[in-house]
Amino acid sequence: MHLLTALAAFFAVAATLFVAVLVARRVWVARGVRRRAEAETRVQPLALALLDGEPDAVTDDLGDDDARALARVLTRLGRHLSAGARANAAAFFVERGYVAEERRRLRARRAWRRATAAAALGDMGATEAIGDLLSRLADHDSDVRASAARALGRLGAVEAAAPLVRSLASGYVPRATAGQALLNIGPAAVEQLGPLTTAEDAGVRAAAIELVGLVGSAEDADRVRRHLRDGAAEVRARACRALGRLGAGESAGELRAALGDRIPFVRAAAASALGQLGDREAVLLLARQAHRDTFDPAQAAARALLRIAPDATVRAALAPGAGPHLLEAADRATMELAA
Repeated sequence: MHLLTALAAFFAVAATLFVAVLVARRVWVARGVRRRAEAETRVQPLALALLDGEPDAVTDDLGDDDARALARVLTRLGRHLSAGARANAAAFFVERGYVAEERRRLRARRAWRRATAAAALGDMGATEAIGDLLSRLADHDSDVRASAARALGRLGAVEAAAPLVRSLASGYVPRATAGQALLNIGPAAVEQLGPLTTAEDAGVRAAAIELVGLVGSAEDADRVRRHLRDGAAEVRARACRALGRLGAGESAGELRAALGDRIPFVRAAAASALGQLGDREAVLLLARQAHRDTFDPAQAAARALLRIAPDATVRAALAPGAGPHLLEAADRATMELAA
């Protein structure tokens, strides 16, 4: 009985402490958010002065927190700034020593300091720190790796394209984070991604091909098309989707052949790509796939058919045993045709 009472008291104390820790953390986070907002409000006049070509308006005693807040404000204004204004802002942070200080903090013992420094360097437009940020992609802390990836994207670091793809493929940096960084780098990354489309690791090949589809142009279709016959199904599926995004109409014949792939998700990707390309020669093949295939390929084929030829979708749905995907697509086609 005494043991049960002691255990009950122990768990009650533990629960109380747990709640107290949660409340304290929430208060600490809210206080940090409030401090950041106050700092950004405080430095807005300085940001405007700096952009007006008046760097002397920013005093030498600007604290570290205010310097980071100034960098964040300038980053938000970045889409409205000329290249010259952005360069002037970046030069300000270099000349005042803030970039050197944040580069030093990238080697701090505490992970949160390294992550904060990486974010600040991206906001400051510190292209001088690209090499340091690349090294942080291998940091043992996941928050630091993610912060470095985001900073490299903001800096448009073309040389980061290949390391980011490898980090994405290995899961070392979250897929969304690495992908967004590569999108921020943009078309300039394609040349760096090209060699990775033939990498030995299928995960690296798949990631590189997907990103070529996102940031490349129709001129890059050749380096993707050959992977429709890749030994890895995921690579074949990514190649189909990439060709659809690139608008590679000359690849339609090979995509029609991919409708016969032995892997269902590859067939589904091929159907979706043909829909994006508006390939009317695929109408009969898509109708057959929508009628006979398993769930995902059939659904993808029905949607592609609707996109290419609503009238053919309605006719296909009239066939005996047309199936739910064609019937659903035909309902939508009827509404579109009646509109």
